[in-house]
Amino acid sequence: MSQQEFINMQHDPIIEAKQVSFYFDGRPIFQDLNFQLNRGEAYLLLGPSGSGKSLLLKILSGLFLVAQGSVKIAGIDLAKAAPQVLQELRVKMGFVFQDAALISNMCLYDNIALPLRYHTSISESEIKIKIAEQMAQLQIDRQGDFLLPAQLSMEMRKRAALARALILEPELLFLDEPTMGMGEEASLHIWQFLQAYRQKKKISVILVQTDWRSALPFADRIGFLKGGKIVCAGPKEQVKDRLAQISRPENFLF
Repeated sequence: MSQQEFINMQHDPIIEAKQVSFYFDGRPIFQDLNFQLNRGEAYLLLGPSGSGKSLLLKILSGLFLVAQGSVKIAGIDLAKAAPQVLQELRVKMGFVFQDAALISNMCLYDNIALPLRYHTSISESEIKIKIAEQMAQLQIDRQGDFLLPAQLSMEMRKRAALARALILEPELLFLDEPTMGMGEEASLHIWQFLQAYRQKKKISVILVQTDWRSALPFADRIGFLKGGKIVCAGPKEQVKDRLAQISRPENFLF
């Protein structure tokens, strides 16, 4: 099966997890968890601190494989797929990690260029053009091109991580606290950019955001993770009453 076939597949849901259980050091993190992301939607995943939101994103993206249950992307069971199939799927996925996860000994420019250099055969001049466009859209200061991640602010690292995640124009995007470390104005710009990008590219998105109010306009559906399961999920209009319960951390009970 070729990469082009995967790109053209209109499988819905785009992600489906069934009866997933995951253990760490013998302790159950998820038990019989079910999850579904429909093609083209943005899903906001909420839950108490330590509930495993970031871990679930990694499982749903195939970074961690599960021994119990199944996780499928575009109908492909990740635990049963051949390495080449997984690689072809990952080319169409972007991931922004909570800590940005830029490569520490690579400058900002090279971090963003990495997927293009690794997954495509385009020339350095073409790479330069693509990166310039992406950095302009995300308002990344070009004076930082050759700075290492440790020399950048958290805001700039997050912008660079988002640029890297989008540089291959993925169909599926995972966002773990994409605006963490940003001020209100910068955060608003990122959400506006993501909304416009999503509408233009028709991509599917799953995101974790502690400051859920800022992400609410972006989301179509919301799910609550607690006790190792999705305990409440639905269109945001139907579950908005639950949001009133989590106006304060101590009320984050379902």
